[in-house]
Amino acid sequence: MSFVTKRNALISALHKAVGVPVLLASQVQPEAEPPFIVYSVTADYIPDGGMGNYSLGEGATQDDLVEVREEQPTATLSFTACSVNRCYDDNGSQVQVLGADEALELATLAQGFFLHTGRDAIAGAGFVVVDVTNATSRDALELDEMGRRFGFDVRLRYTRTDAAAISKLEKPTIKGNVKE
Repeated sequence: MSFVTKRNALISALHKAVGVPVLLASQVQPEAEPPFIVYSVTADYIPDGGMGNYSLGEGATQDDLVEVREEQPTATLSFTACSVNRCYDDNGSQVQVLGADEALELATLAQGFFLHTGRDAIAGAGFVVVDVTNATSRDALELDEMGRRFGFDVRLRYTRTDAAAISKLEKPTIKGNVKE
């Protein structure tokens, strides 16, 4: 399974857990209505310094050989919960939402997913959590108001597998005398 496939499974599980859209950052699309979470992959491959584990496997046919290399690098993803101060009508009464509070609660909920509640979904996506940082303010000025944002980073470990077809050595035919 590729890193992108694993990442997409992880993001889908996070979306189900927090109940708001979880969107890839820096995309050309209209911004979602708050609250929502944006994420970016700040590093998809941080090697551990080892050479990996090598093994031989069968290729497409019985005569093909494949050399397989596996390692367990880490990846860092950055998550930012976004909201704005706003009011809405709830059956005739005005409800005021404080964006900073909503963003912090959403960031805390997402952190909890990585720290505990999402462990089965995270493992199912092919990751193990290495580290979760504190949620800190990432507020941004948006035209005429402050976009209230709290964000944190997550370091994840996963298995990377690379395979390459290799030549198969046939049994050599030796002619003449062989000295022992």
